[in-house]
This record gives sequence, C-alpha cells and structure tokens, in this order.
Amino acid sequence: MTIWIKFILSMVLIIFAGTRLTRSADLIAERTGLGMMWAGALLLPLATSLPEIATSARSSLIGAPDLALGNIFGSNIFNVVIIALIDLISPGYPVLRQVKVVHILTAGICIAMTSFITVNIMLPTTISIFGIGLESWMILVFYIFGSRLLLRYERRFPVLKDENVSCHHLEGKTLTQGIVVFLISSAIIIFAGIILVDSGKVIADQTGLGETLVGSIFIAISTSLPELVTTVAAARMGLLDMAIGNIFGSNFLNLFIVFIAEIFYSPGPVLKDVSVEHLLTAQISIFLMAVAIIGLIYRSKKQVASLGLDSIAIVITYLITVFLLFSMGITS
Repeated sequence: MTIWIKFILSMVLIIFAGTRLTRSADLIAERTGLGMMWAGALLLPLATSLPEIATSARSSLIGAPDLALGNIFGSNIFNVVIIALIDLISPGYPVLRQVKVVHILTAGICIAMTSFITVNIMLPTTISIFGIGLESWMILVFYIFGSRLLLRYERRFPVLKDENVSCHHLEGKTLTQGIVVFLISSAIIIFAGIILVDSGKVIADQTGLGETLVGSIFIAISTSLPELVTTVAAARMGLLDMAIGNIFGSNFLNLFIVFIAEIFYSPGPVLKDVSVEHLLTAQISIFLMAVAIIGLIYRSKKQVASLGLDSIAIVITYLITVFLLFSMGITS
C-alpha cells in the first residue's frame, strides 16, 4: 500500500510541476525570441527526460542493461502514442495537420539514430575507447550535431506562436521569472520522477516478468509521465508545435541516454550485452515515427471518433506491441 501511495503522490507532483514547466518554457521562448520548435525539441526534453536518464543509468550500474535499453525504446514508443491523446483534446483537424512540417527534421534524426543503434545491437564485436564502445561515442556525436542542426534550422525557419493562442499567462512575467520557475519545476520532476520509477519498478517486479518487458512497458510509461503531462499542458494552451516538438525532442534525447548507460555499465559495451528482443521495440519506434512523418506530410482531414487516421494507426500498433511483449515475457 505504501508503494502505491508513493506512486500516486509522485504522479500528482509531476502533473503539478509539468504544467508550470510548460508555461515557463513558453515564457522563455517568447522573451528570448526563439521559436516553439526550439522550446519543444530541446528545452522541455532537458527536464522531462531526466527520469529516463536516472533510471537507465541506475539500471546499468546494477548490471541490468536490458532494463536500461527497454526503458529507452519503450519510452520512445509511448511518447509517439501521446500524439493520439493530443488529437482527442485538440479541436478541429487532426493535430499532425495543424502543426508545422519542421518536426519531420527531429523525427528523421531520431529514426537515423535508432537505426544506427539496432545495427550495433546485431554486430558481434566493437572497438572500445576509454572503456566505451565506438558506437556509443558515435551516438554522442549524433546528438551534438543533431542538436546543432535543430538550432540552425530554428534560426533559419523559426516556428512562431499562432496569433490565436492566448498569452495571458505571459503578461507581466520576465525572462528571469521564467528561468526560475523552469528550474524549480525541473527539480520537482526529477525528485518525483525518481520516486515514481522506484515504486513503479517494485510494483512491476512483483509480477515476475522479464527485464525487457518491465523496462519497455511499466518503467517506460512511468518515466514518460513528465512528457505526457507537459505535452498535454502545451496542447491545452494551444501550443501544438511545442507539444509535438516535445514528443520528438524527448525521443531524440532518450537515444542519447544509450551513451550515458554505457558510462555506468562496467562489464563492457552495453549494446553487446542486451537481448535481441529490443530489436522489436526499436523497429516499432521507427515505424511509429515514420507514421507520424507521413501524417505531417500528407496532412489528412479524415477523423474517426476525434482521432486522425495516423493517430489510430499509432494506437493500434502500440496495443499490438504490448501484446507481443507480454507474450514474449510470459513465455521466456
């Protein structure tokens, strides 16, 4: 009962802090003159992905690399599913029709990084440099140059706020206030996120399921709660580009966590000690992001029960993935 109380209270804290985090990110983007893409793809994920960082680092430290990688790919899958939730709460056309196509850049970088990681899971050997595999160093390079590419693109083609979006929450607020609230909200999310993950792990472990399943579903959903709350908060405020940017930006940062997991994993290159079952969740995450890209390009008007066709495809794929993972976890 104590574990469940901790789990629920930490969720409440994240919901409280996540809403303020989104407002402060909007304030920072507004006062600095940077656009919604920057705020969503790079600023918000710095705070919302901290639970994934803490969990994956701890999993590697205790010698559970499958839990670490399952958390990363599972979170990336669940994050894309959030698009369907935004569809439900956003009036008008499907959400991927309403936002700018610039999010294709972030999603494309995520697909490239995920593909690179899956190839290196299959390769039998690697070269270690300072105790870290060459592929993990390449992931670091991917993240640095990817971030630089996003920043340069934002400067060239800024994603500005819709004129119809209310700015009442920005009136009388300074950049300093926005930064302070952002830092405090981030600290609350880190604190609550770690408690959420720890209690979620205890609850999940009591089921007796394997590390891949526990990491890909239970821990992944727990650590993705900050992304869920901040994204929904941004959508409800009418900041749809920030919301979608946060989804793909969080996925981008999550893939960088492979490098962090490698640092804390002493036996050797982390991608050489994980189960090939992660190839399933990695490929599913690629498929879901590809579906989102199709939605961003095709921009369909069709809806079923307030959901765009792309959102329906994402939800169905996620449910099938959960079924497959449960089947694999039970039979293994």
